[in-house]
Amino acid sequence: MKLFTRSFATLAMLAMSLATAFAANITINVGDNFYRGPGNTSGVADIRTINVGDVVTWHNVGFSSHPTMSDNGAWSTFPMNPGSPDFTRTFSTVGSFPYHCTAHGGPGSGQYGVLNVVATPTATLADANLAAATLNVFPNPSHGQVTVKLEQKGGADYKLRLSNIIGQEIRTIALKPELTAAGLPLDLSDLRTGVYFYSLLVDGKVASTKRLVLQN
Repeated sequence: MKLFTRSFATLAMLAMSLATAFAANITINVGDNFYRGPGNTSGVADIRTINVGDVVTWHNVGFSSHPTMSDNGAWSTFPMNPGSPDFTRTFSTVGSFPYHCTAHGGPGSGQYGVLNVVATPTATLADANLAAATLNVFPNPSHGQVTVKLEQKGGADYKLRLSNIIGQEIRTIALKPELTAAGLPLDLSDLRTGVYFYSLLVDGKVASTKRLVLQN
């Protein structure tokens, strides 16, 4: 039970870290009588959907003053003019966040915008398996007799793919966690001396690639 709890906590932390890694930085240009985000070249309002954790920067590109007010009190009104051109906020909660220019608009009219914040997509179990698995082949350099050790956190399909220096696949070996946790002996003495690359495949996806040197 403790092992399950630790594994679940590890996956949860991984999901959070991946969500943070994919947070977006969004710029909303504030001009004379408009708010405009990337890709929105028409209309007055910029109504867009973003994820929790995304960072939004309002940036003044005009010559007028456009104090920007939150319709629902999510932030204090901030100045927006050539002398104070930027305001940045990280959105950490789900919800709808309408705003407007106090000089040229009102709630839902004139110069206004709406940000709809949705939950950040979580990492899938496959993503967690991909990131949590570690494969090592040693000794390295080796004379052909090596040990393969796989550290993994989930019940995925693990394989070792060995390739030569120009990327040609030499062999693929299925890795059973119960055999590789303590170290699986592998004989590569039939291969020529040189540099090779071994990749860990998790459910068919490459999780990592490392170099292996074989000597006489």
